[in-house]
Amino acid sequence: MYLIFSSEEAAWSRSEQEGISIGLSYHTQGKGTRYVTAPQETVDGLWALDVDYYDLDESEASTVVSSFTPKPIPEDS
Repeated sequence: MYLIFSSEEAAWSRSEQEGISIGLSYHTQGKGTRYVTAPQETVDGLWALDVDYYDLDESEASTVVSSFTPKPIPEDS
């Protein structure tokens, strides 16, 4: 399941919010893991965040999508 965000910053912010909620070490000890998952850019310039194990509120749960098309990674020449 993915939440789609209009900006990379918003997606990182939501990942950090979840990290705070579950008590990741960065937020409890000042070191270690800060984010739960990393956002991925979509083909249409939005940002997808894997939220399979997030505690979603009702509005978030109603907007999740099952898949997205990632932005292609350019091949080195």
